[in-house]
Amino acid sequence: MKHTKRWLAAAYLAALALWLLAGIFQLAKGAWYDSQGLRVRQTLGWEDLTAVSVQQVDTGQDGLWYVSTDSDPQLHWTGSAYLETVELDMYHATPGLSVVLYWREPGQTDFSSQNAVYAEKNGEGCYVFDLGGRRVEEIRIDPDSLGGVVTRFDGVVLNPERAWYTAFAPTAAGVLLFAVLPLVAVAALREVWAILEPAPFQKEK
Repeated sequence: MKHTKRWLAAAYLAALALWLLAGIFQLAKGAWYDSQGLRVRQTLGWEDLTAVSVQQVDTGQDGLWYVSTDSDPQLHWTGSAYLETVELDMYHATPGLSVVLYWREPGQTDFSSQNAVYAEKNGEGCYVFDLGGRRVEEIRIDPDSLGGVVTRFDGVVLNPERAWYTAFAPTAAGVLLFAVLPLVAVAALREVWAILEPAPFQKEK
């Protein structure tokens, strides 16, 4: 049992060190792209985007409104940039199901499902995409997947301002890995220990 406790402590300390190093690396990476002028912070209006399968409509209400004309509406922005997060501000008059962002990297000729992220809704009408720090040449936002959805478009923000310490904020998947991987590693180590050192292992039990 003593060995197991020490191994668990060491495993969680190693996981914590890796988590801190990943955050530091993310900050350093962003700073480098800042120095290259590629980490743009910009708010995009409707005129900055190329819209596909959408049509502007007059609803008699304030703001720019459109309706998706099929189940694959798209909003494109083209530009060389390093993106950590993208924020889409819009209001669906009716549910539009999933909201997805695709990105095209340098040298990539078309969009791919491997380079895609679903939005997390952060308050009313605010959809946030976490790209994790990517160099892109073009992004494509699919604002709904139904068609016939009436939507008010309020803007797209590239790399919205965030506090530096958010680089260390774990994702849900990261928390799960942090909790489970050290346990799996220690369990595997106990099995190896039982094979290579049977006598000490038996005493320990």
